[in-house]
Order: sequence, then C-alpha cells, then structure tokens
Amino acid sequence: MTSYFGSSEHTLDDKSRLVLPGRILDAVAKNVWQFHLTAGLDRCLLLHDSQGFQELVARIGKAVPGSRAHRALCRRFLGHSVEVEPDGNRRIRIPEPLLKYAGLAASQAVVLVGAGRVMEIWSPANLDNVLADATPEEESLFASLVSPVEPSAATNRT
Repeated sequence: MTSYFGSSEHTLDDKSRLVLPGRILDAVAKNVWQFHLTAGLDRCLLLHDSQGFQELVARIGKAVPGSRAHRALCRRFLGHSVEVEPDGNRRIRIPEPLLKYAGLAASQAVVLVGAGRVMEIWSPANLDNVLADATPEEESLFASLVSPVEPSAATNRT
C-alpha cells in the first residue's frame, strides 16, 4: 500500500495540466500509472492511485445505502471523479469542473499535499485558509491519537 507525504508547490500549464512529481510516480509501478481525481470535502482535489480509489469505493459502498449522507458522498466522490493517466511528460489534465470546484485555473500555482493514502491538490489560498487555525475537533482528534505515554516504572537492579 502506497502512502504519500510532504508538500510541494507546482504550476498548472496553460492547458490545465499538472506534472506529477517523482515522489508520487516513483511510489507507484509504471504499469499501474492510473489515477483518479475526485472532489474533496475542503474545496481541494484528491488524487488517488487505482488501489486507493478502489478502497474508497468499497468504503463508500459500506455506508448506509439510500441515506442523504450516502447520496451526497456518492455525488461528491464518485460523481465527480475522473480517471487520469500521466502522459509521456508525467502530466495529468485536470478537467474544468474540478478546477472550478477547487478554485484553480490554468497557469496557476497549486500545492500538492501528501495526506497518507491520497494526494491533495490545493489552490494556495484555500490551503492557507484551512491551515490558519486548528479547530477544536482537530485538537481533540490529535489528543486522542497522541495520548500521553505513562513513564515506565523504575526497575530494581540487584
């Protein structure tokens, strides 16, 4: 399973194509250079490798079918997904509806952020807004994940 980390700034070309950096493509075997772009929840785009996208589809499929939340997730993640394959110059084209959703445009800077199983594609302004302050929910989640470690009991050596 591939995981993505780190961030880097790039520029879309005049045809809304993004050159995928080596840290993404080198992590995936070239014979499976098929990715899926989807709309994210925070006005960014999500770039999944094929395996990661299939995992997402399976998880969404386990949600409560027919619920309003399930329909909304299907619309956002599946209804706005597109398969993209890097060309010979390692570029993927971002379709206009996804550009508009994420506040991106041709010849504009974008920021790639590795978020574990997925890469996020952000407009710099949207990313700055999201990172400006940690929400109480983020702080609570972080605290639950990084719980204090109890000091080990002193051992008697005789």
